Amino acid sequence: MSEFNVPDCLVLKFEEVEKNINKIDTTVYIFYDKKEKNYVVRGRRRWTPKIRSSTYSFISKSEKSLADFLGYIMCTNTSKINETLYNYNNFPNNTNDITYDFLNCFAHDDNEIIGYDDVEINHTIIIQKLKLLKNIYNHY
Repeated sequence: MSEFNVPDCLVLKFEEVEKNINKIDTTVYIFYDKKEKNYVVRGRRRWTPKIRSSTYSFISKSEKSLADFLGYIMCTNTSKINETLYNYNNFPNNTNDITYDFLNCFAHDDNEIIGYDDVEINHTIIIQKLKLLKNIYNHY
């Protein structure tokens, strides 16, 4: 993938909240790789001793396809979503090194730009947010 990423990068985090138990079921981080011109997804379902979910990673060139995928995995038509926008200023040079664990480790208040809990989200809103990630960036 990339040999170089911009040090400052916006990362969107969505968390699907499972209604009946009010716990986070799925967490997804999304950022736009400006050099490769694609969206990078790093995600994981809730891990429990009974359900040992693994992390997953995908790329997408299309906002529509990524919005379809997010709607499918997070049931955006029936679930409430927590949404947070972060600015990471410590991205590794290689996109492959930007793992779910890396993103999760640095997902804290110091890097948070906005955060909203229990929002309703739909396909159109997801596409708007993805376009924001693609078009807002920082070149040094």
